Amino acid sequence: MVSVLLKGIGVRPEVKIDPEDGLINFGNIILGESTEKTFTIQNVSSFPVSFKLEKLVDGVTNKSKQLPFTLMPAEKTIPANDTTTVKIVFTPDQINDQFFEVLLIDIPNQINAKRVYLRGQCYNRQMGIREFTPFEWRPLDELKKRYEEPLALLDHNSAQKEGTRRRIVLEYLRDEDALKV
Repeated sequence: MVSVLLKGIGVRPEVKIDPEDGLINFGNIILGESTEKTFTIQNVSSFPVSFKLEKLVDGVTNKSKQLPFTLMPAEKTIPANDTTTVKIVFTPDQINDQFFEVLLIDIPNQINAKRVYLRGQCYNRQMGIREFTPFEWRPLDELKKRYEEPLALLDHNSAQKEGTRRRIVLEYLRDEDALKV
């Protein structure tokens, strides 16, 4: 019988993402259009790392059952000390401002899980009026509840009974058009 004493240092996969906070906002687009954005995953490990993008939570889905957010690639192996770019195409088929997804970048044996938060809105015109309600990333359990609230603006009686005033925001530019001004 032979005994061997082995010593070593264990390593775990580690990645960085850009943007670091994982927030990707597609802004407002017009019904029938699509837009795309990218984010990068950098393998900072000394060995190849495989990842898979898993949907944890989503908001409103398309009526056609086609996904509003398409991910390319949704899984891949990144060589050691290399970077890959993930393209996301936002293609809504209905008017709504509650399109979102929370994605987990699933990597076997990772310690610090990374998440990506996708958000987008779709309207039928470049100009519209809606009640201002800031979107807040709530705990995942709350986001798992699917709902669509009726327009509170149409119920003038309840607003008068409560004695509250509704804040209205007039949106008339898409994000990319605003940058040109």
